[in-house]
Amino acid sequence: MTDQLNTNKFKPTFENGGFWEYYKDLENQFQNFLEYVPYLNGNENTYSFKLLSQILSIGGYIDSAFNEMARFSKFSENEICLRILRRAAQRLGIIKSGIEAFDNLYNISNRTVTFKFIPERVDIQPFNCTDTIPEWWDFYNELKHDVGINLEKANLKNTRDALAAAFLLNVIHEPGILRLYNYDVLKFYTIVRGEPSKHLSKSIPRKDFERLIHERQSFWGSVQTDLFVYDFNQ
Repeated sequence: MTDQLNTNKFKPTFENGGFWEYYKDLENQFQNFLEYVPYLNGNENTYSFKLLSQILSIGGYIDSAFNEMARFSKFSENEICLRILRRAAQRLGIIKSGIEAFDNLYNISNRTVTFKFIPERVDIQPFNCTDTIPEWWDFYNELKHDVGINLEKANLKNTRDALAAAFLLNVIHEPGILRLYNYDVLKFYTIVRGEPSKHLSKSIPRKDFERLIHERQSFWGSVQTDLFVYDFNQ
């Protein structure tokens, strides 16, 4: 009986939508916090134990996401992805290798996520950093290892930036994009005089879309949640 239960355990992946559901739960937690402390200019540095819990969860999610992305069958001979898996097996840090691998594969350093800021929208490039590691990841590590002197880093801005990174991984990784296509979360737009209109277009046939994603072509479409927007034409 135990063996049967173990066999039937759900293992979240990008392919089966597990990582998207996991991400949505993290976003819901942050959104619930924003109901009490809205994201306004004067509140960006607000910190709390709830945000501490959230940023630690998001950091763990990104670690797991990089591992899962490195296991993708198409990357089985990618040396940097293999390095990620080796380092993870040795319980060593993988963030530098993760950014290096998926910058080469998906150009993540230059990918922009839009945050629905009040009263306007703000563009974020969560993996674009002057150093090899994003600032929010440094803060996550400092909080994980010594919260006593770093609690103030568990603030709205750092949690938002970490969450934007988690969102981005879902919308740039090939299996994740295909899952969002299946969920009808990914929306396509019609083009009028070379510009996207506000009107949705019919979905691209699955085979054509798979080819487009495999060739890493840009297209007029987006994924939008309550907090973030990602435009694929970039």
